[in-house]
Amino acid sequence: MEVEDGEFLNSDGTSYSIAPEFLEGDWGLSAISWGVGNPLQPAPERFWVRWFSYPEDKFYEGHFLLPQRRIHDLLKQGYWNTDDKEQQTYYELTLCLLPKGLVVLWLSGAGQQVLIGRYEGHQINFDFKRFNERANRARMIQQEQAKLPPTVQHEIKTHTLSTKQWDNYLKTYNWQLGFSQPLKLYDYFIRYFNAEKTSYFPTPDATPYLSAMLESHPRPVPSNMLLRVDAGYGRKRQIQIRALDEVETLAAFQTLSLVNPTLPLTLYIDTDERVSKVHLVLKNERQQIELGKAKVELYDAY
Repeated sequence: MEVEDGEFLNSDGTSYSIAPEFLEGDWGLSAISWGVGNPLQPAPERFWVRWFSYPEDKFYEGHFLLPQRRIHDLLKQGYWNTDDKEQQTYYELTLCLLPKGLVVLWLSGAGQQVLIGRYEGHQINFDFKRFNERANRARMIQQEQAKLPPTVQHEIKTHTLSTKQWDNYLKTYNWQLGFSQPLKLYDYFIRYFNAEKTSYFPTPDATPYLSAMLESHPRPVPSNMLLRVDAGYGRKRQIQIRALDEVETLAAFQTLSLVNPTLPLTLYIDTDERVSKVHLVLKNERQQIELGKAKVELYDAY
């Protein structure tokens, strides 16, 4: 994708631009960052963006309202950085542009990222010479598409390019963490397939957020996590789930939710008393699916 133009707009009429740039970053990551305008900005009210999709040889544009109050509240609250021992806040808007006019936006900070929304732009007729005056359009498209993964090139040739992969990442399910042993969770780090991540809690008192992980709430599907637990008798352990297999994990959440949509799910950490081995299971009251492809490591915690 390549941004042609765009901007975030504030309620007072001021704005800051979305810089024209060729985008090569991965899902949810900011490979290209621009510091635009005054570093102290109000929560934006809306944004618009126009871009060119090389996989489709199409221009898209979208004008979107933002959840301004929610962004304001997130910026105001921020998070407690336990490493620096200070309250910090988010400092970036991370924008992802995808085929079919899909736009995804996150609010990002040090070790933190929160999904703001999924939006859909529309295809437009736009003068290619205004976008790139000197380029040979057909040759440029051919060269850029040749750099794409073989699976994507196949989708382009067969006209099956879709947003299904990213839409699956964005789905939420009612789930919680559970342990087979009476372990006390005292800290965690978690990343989700929807590109959200939590390294720190909103306040120095982590108690309500730790308790919430052990209760069913709508959440995206986790992709990796670090769980610090107290096993009693002065023993503290780290359960490092370095990677939950994407295909296996997403399929497990989808399958159990489809069969019994009203039953909450538990990501069950099956371990022994010494927390020397771990087996992961996703289950509800009626069924369970083993997550045997997850990469798990165990350490002493200090």
